[in-house]
Amino acid sequence: MMEFNAEFPDDAACLDWLKNRLYPNGIFCSKCQKVTKHHRATGRPSYVCQFCGHHEHPMKGTIFEDSATSLKLWFHAIFLMASTRCGISAKQLERELGVTYKTAWRIFHRIRSLLEENDSDPFKGKVEMDESLYGGKDKNKHVNKRKGHDAHYQGKATVFGMVERGGRVAARVVSTPAKSGDMLPQIRARVLPSA
Repeated sequence: MMEFNAEFPDDAACLDWLKNRLYPNGIFCSKCQKVTKHHRATGRPSYVCQFCGHHEHPMKGTIFEDSATSLKLWFHAIFLMASTRCGISAKQLERELGVTYKTAWRIFHRIRSLLEENDSDPFKGKVEMDESLYGGKDKNKHVNKRKGHDAHYQGKATVFGMVERGGRVAARVVSTPAKSGDMLPQIRARVLPSA
């Protein structure tokens, strides 16, 4: 927490970090048609071109756009959500940030929206895939919850997963017991034929 406060002491530091992350090679001015030097606008979360006065807003098109909540609170929420091993609830975020539940819920869901799986880019290169059964054994369940000893698959879900060498993962629940016909459409939809 001390490292976080040292790196992001106020909204200005958060905005500078965001600007440097979004524009690593400098800000392109649409009026001047080139990368120009921009300075921070007074009293506004934007940067102004030194030649023409064009404003560039780093928060536009991000989860921070149109938010009246302090940028430091947003960064603090991201820090909390990323650093907790077991996850964090919107209610806990409310207590940690000192905001209303409505604000904490909105921040929570905006941040989680960034974690949604992007299905647009197909997997390429080396792709590994497998399926696995998830669910407890029947003998370990309460007598009222047991389905019967004759079916190995009862009460279990089959999860089919694919991992692209180097990072991306996709996992889906498929019918139990899984057949190759259940997986082939998912493979064709997510993996390039050359992979």
